[in-house]
Amino acid sequence: MVCFLLVGIVLVLPLVCCVAQAETVPKSTTEWGEIADGALSFIYSLAHLIGQGIVQLVHTILPSMSVPTDLVDPIGLLAILTIFLAIASIAKRLVWIVVIAGWVLILIRLALVIVQHYT
Repeated sequence: MVCFLLVGIVLVLPLVCCVAQAETVPKSTTEWGEIADGALSFIYSLAHLIGQGIVQLVHTILPSMSVPTDLVDPIGLLAILTIFLAIASIAKRLVWIVVIAGWVLILIRLALVIVQHYT
């Protein structure tokens, strides 16, 4: 869980810095293009590093197996997508817990109003 949080912070922090920096300068399409280019470059670099780490891990576990170098980037991008999906599923569960708790609290409040009204 902490790992997902750290990865989320690592992914979002540069984007927030880029957006905050962009708000101080007049916005034009070229500046937004530069921001998007920087964000995509960051994601690609992160995916490449993650892919290299996974390939090195596979090589450490299975030293006789050689993984083609052209699979490093797809492995990293799939790892980022997997992390994003895991975070999204956890967030979905949390939202359902909040919604259910909200309905329970509303029902308790209605029960209290009914009891107060008839006593």
